[in-house]
Amino acid sequence: MYQARPGVFAVYLEPWHADILDFLELKRNIGPEEKRARDLFYALWIPDLFMKRVESDELWSLMCPTECPGLDDCWGQDFEKLYCTYEKSGHYKIQIKARIIWKSIITSQIETGTPFMLYKDSCNSKSNQQHLGTIKNSNLCTEIVEYTSADEIAVCGNASIALPMFVKDGSFDYIKLHEIAKIVTFNLDKMIDSTWYPVSQAENSNKRHRPIGLGVQGLADAFQLCRLPFTSESAKEMNKLIFETIYHAA
Repeated sequence: MYQARPGVFAVYLEPWHADILDFLELKRNIGPEEKRARDLFYALWIPDLFMKRVESDELWSLMCPTECPGLDDCWGQDFEKLYCTYEKSGHYKIQIKARIIWKSIITSQIETGTPFMLYKDSCNSKSNQQHLGTIKNSNLCTEIVEYTSADEIAVCGNASIALPMFVKDGSFDYIKLHEIAKIVTFNLDKMIDSTWYPVSQAENSNKRHRPIGLGVQGLADAFQLCRLPFTSESAKEMNKLIFETIYHAA
């Protein structure tokens, strides 16, 4: 009998948040049970400024998002300017060494595999949606970065292409891959209009921006069928050509 996939999600937090140290304890295997929430997944949305403070072993200020508004709505130089303004005016709860937080992150990762680590400035600077506003999080699997707002819950329809199906007699058929990638892209786009949405915010986002995700599976198998060592220059070139083909077709 078919069983529905259980609902899971990741909670994202920036390391300037006043509750960051408690947050990093939530999934740990030891400690008081009333301070644990192990059924959830946790992730950090890290600005470059925090990593600079870790590298230089400087103090890091923890702040309340209500008392210091706007920090989650900006990135890059705008974030650094606002953060330092709050810091210089004393609008923080406590100051601690940035490396204390860093060591807590590492300890949690060693014990639990979390928090997931994503970098706020890199994600925003490379995003095709940066003109919409500041992107504040990723998803559970950390492979999708989309804009969200009060009336938009980001959604992405995904599909994957089985690469071994395009290998014939040790040769990869890029023309066929281009053809199939076009068909899959067309169908993913159609799905946006034909699917059912549990909440209006998800429908708003999906129909407004029409994001899709098209990936692959079986890359190592395709290399083997083409008799290419996984780390060879020929395999690297084939990898590039596969994704160039998909990108062009989509």
